[in-house]
Amino acid sequence: SLPLGQAARELEAVRPRRARADLRFLADANDRPVVATADVTFKGIGLAGDDRRPIRHDGRYTLRRVNGRWRIVAYEVRARTVGKPTAGGFVPGLPERHARFVLAIGSDARPGQSLAGTRADAIQIVGVDPRTGRASILGIPRDSWVSFPGGGSNKINAALARGGPEFLVATVERLTGITFDAYVLTGFAGFRALVKAIGGVEIRIPFPIHDQNADARISAGQTRLNARQALAFTRVRKVLRDGDFGRSRNQGRFIVAVLGALRRQVAARGSAALIPWAIAGARHLQTNLSVSDIFELLLSASAFEPGRVRTDVASGRVGNVGGLSVVFLDGAAHAQFRDLARDGLLGG
Repeated sequence: SLPLGQAARELEAVRPRRARADLRFLADANDRPVVATADVTFKGIGLAGDDRRPIRHDGRYTLRRVNGRWRIVAYEVRARTVGKPTAGGFVPGLPERHARFVLAIGSDARPGQSLAGTRADAIQIVGVDPRTGRASILGIPRDSWVSFPGGGSNKINAALARGGPEFLVATVERLTGITFDAYVLTGFAGFRALVKAIGGVEIRIPFPIHDQNADARISAGQTRLNARQALAFTRVRKVLRDGDFGRSRNQGRFIVAVLGALRRQVAARGSAALIPWAIAGARHLQTNLSVSDIFELLLSASAFEPGRVRTDVASGRVGNVGGLSVVFLDGAAHAQFRDLARDGLLGG
């Protein structure tokens, strides 16, 4: 009834003329297909007595294997019959009604080093409110001085080297009162590979960035960052007026820009565009999400508007502990944590 509209009740039969289907599968680590996308084009003639009506149907479908059966979980359909266009679509939101949280971690690991055995270079809390379709991103400066689960204090980025991503998650949960549904971890090489796999990222740079140490030479304004530039943009610190806070703010901006790239590619090519993203995520991210979970998260994220995503950085002041330059998070930061924990949103 969607492609034919009112004509569905009037036609006696449909005579097909041409049909084409492009079917692609995403498999898990055991080579079992878990997700499929189908692009379907159909042309035919609708028959109603002596009346002949041209029909065209273009559909993009996403299917998931659930309990051994394939089910359509998202679709976008455009059709035309007797010159009357019809259209419809559905993209699922996150299934839960409560806020969901993901901890995005960037490791400082160099080539040959373990991702989980070095300090964290980026710590970003991504909160989502499925009820409103809105999201917030809150960065934690990597030099924040915090207490660790089980005792002891150090910079928060040392938690990754001490106990891997699980220990860093536990440390952030202790600090913020937020319970995380998932984490994603990558390093320099993985980050560059991810950016390359999605074709670069278009972003508006608020001010020129020139830092020889970080290999950053980026002009202000709208630009497309390649893999090398993207890594430099998210790591540069010394030339920024607010140092570690500015770096964390840029990392939040970059995540929003990635969301924009995701939406544009899905709008142009349908959910099939998500498969390279999911494959890149499975290859270059260390995470507690399955490949099917990654695809579902990407599919849901494609429905979020970047303009409705709020970003911020936890508030604090720079201080000194035993000769180390650190960040002491203040009362305003803990208010931000409580605000975000309530519904996944900053500012309600």
